[in-house]
Amino acid sequence: MAQALWRRSRNEPTPQYPGVLRGYVPLPRRAPRQRIVAGPPAPGCRPLDAALRDRAGRPRTEAAAAGTNRVFVPGRALCVRPAGESGSHAMYTGQLIHLQWLAMASDSNLDHFRVVIIGTGFSGLLCTAYLKDADIDDVRVFEMTPSVGGVWARNGVGAYPGAACDVPAYSYLPFLDKTGVVPSKKYVSQSEIADYAELLTDFIGMRDTIAFSRKVVAVDYLGDGDRVWRVTTEDPTTGETADIVTCQHVVAANGPLSSPRMPEVEGMETFKGESFHTAMWDKSASLAGKHVGVIGTGASAAQVITTIVDEVDQLTVFQRTPTWCLPRNDEPTPDDIRAKFEAGGYSESLRRVDWRGDNPPDEPPLFEFEDLHDEQKNAGVCAMLTARINNDVKDPALAKLLTPDYPFFCKRALFIDDYYTTFNKNNVGLVDDPGGVVRINETGVEIARGETFDLDVIIYATGFDSNFIPFAVTGRDGVTLADRFGATEENRWQMTRPHSLWGIHVRDMPNFYMMIGPQAINPVTNVTLVCEEQAKYIANLVQRIADEGKTEVEPTEAAVDKWTDICDHSADGKVWLKCNNWYLKTTKSDQAAGRERSAGMFMHSYADYLQHILGHQGGTPDELLEMH
Repeated sequence: MAQALWRRSRNEPTPQYPGVLRGYVPLPRRAPRQRIVAGPPAPGCRPLDAALRDRAGRPRTEAAAAGTNRVFVPGRALCVRPAGESGSHAMYTGQLIHLQWLAMASDSNLDHFRVVIIGTGFSGLLCTAYLKDADIDDVRVFEMTPSVGGVWARNGVGAYPGAACDVPAYSYLPFLDKTGVVPSKKYVSQSEIADYAELLTDFIGMRDTIAFSRKVVAVDYLGDGDRVWRVTTEDPTTGETADIVTCQHVVAANGPLSSPRMPEVEGMETFKGESFHTAMWDKSASLAGKHVGVIGTGASAAQVITTIVDEVDQLTVFQRTPTWCLPRNDEPTPDDIRAKFEAGGYSESLRRVDWRGDNPPDEPPLFEFEDLHDEQKNAGVCAMLTARINNDVKDPALAKLLTPDYPFFCKRALFIDDYYTTFNKNNVGLVDDPGGVVRINETGVEIARGETFDLDVIIYATGFDSNFIPFAVTGRDGVTLADRFGATEENRWQMTRPHSLWGIHVRDMPNFYMMIGPQAINPVTNVTLVCEEQAKYIANLVQRIADEGKTEVEPTEAAVDKWTDICDHSADGKVWLKCNNWYLKTTKSDQAAGRERSAGMFMHSYADYLQHILGHQGGTPDELLEMH
């Protein structure tokens, strides 16, 4: 039987949460192994004649490799760069351009792990926790930033002013009943989530397994002979090759919110003022006394707008499409909820409500999941929210501009209390143009209908590119993740047609697992629930492979085809087909047929998804997976 990950101890204060009692401590873990770091090439190196592979996994010919600086040092990494170049370059324009090519002189000299996990958001933390609970300690975790927490990390992509979770913390934060932590309020801020992620890391006892400031750039399957993966990382600050390891299993826990989406607008580089994306917030920028423009009206935009409005001199919001907002009714954690936490099991009971329905919720929900897709019920919700807008916004014409003309939840809805009322302030202006911002000049922006606006600061609140493939993955026989996800030859980093089983397994990628990847979640899911159930599944599968004397697992081709077909039709008859949104992908053939497809997401409920990965629906793992 696997050793329990947690044990009871005397209650003791938790440093990051003064006054909160912590009822568990992690069991001691073994000391970390030494990390192998590939340094710069040594003097007197000779040329390498071994074949190179490009970022898409295809062999590079000698002609293609001509003009590169190639060096060979036994037992260390080879950095191959175009002559005269050094490091790597990244552009946040929806495409990542790497000028660094990697090859290995000898894989036998590399440090080997049973499992490598990419990312330390909640998916990576939970996966490590359940692996440890199964006595699988031979784990290396790579994190490209200096902190844990993923999108919520300290100084991470979610560390902009006003950032907070729009799911109640009591059910969003995992393992609250184990850590003994009580959130400070119903909807906690980014900084509190970041602190909790740091606490959870130490609670699990996994900090010594993490290699920080290590960006994974390539994951390569070394063939049926070795049956291991090679994971190559670089230092994100220098672009130089860093850790290179091999492993039996790879868990891609990098998540969909790691690649900021910058708009492709003419003249962005000409603006003379300050400009930045919310995910790359410039903490040195001063907004006081300035005219600030915010491009976007999604979640990050709404949180930034309501936070900075009293700091700036003038705030102009550029809106293409208005957004439905629900009230949070946020409040500090009341005494009765705190008492339920102290009694034990409260958070877990809430998390079960989200999909099992084992316990009735404390408050009746505003609507049920299936209500969203009933036209009459959806119209009722829209009428209620429209009345709220008309009540909050004093100017009827402005209220009309802020009222969506599409069904509720066809696009992501926001949970925020003061968004609409912010537009009553004298220093706030709304620029509504469905064509959006089309051009940027030295002094400001131009919108589609031709008007220009002078600005001191431009803030791009344009979200993330959830379809971006952040690193190259090459599986059996040179098949790449880009191939399996429908990337084009022109853009190998953009998925258009993913094929997977449950959003976890990919054909020809043995022992490669994705967490909260494409085809795994719908847009109204409490994502940490998905993280936890996928973490349990992966840990159990890794242990089962060992127990049964197997070495590899991958999905059958039939299973992948069936799951992709399920995803394709999972939006049929649902509200998401009634407007343009990032949830669905449309191909030319689909347009010709008069329908859209949800190839990138599983659009049924989370409860339905769990039934699939638990083997209760659609086939058992034995029927859908091949083990070798």
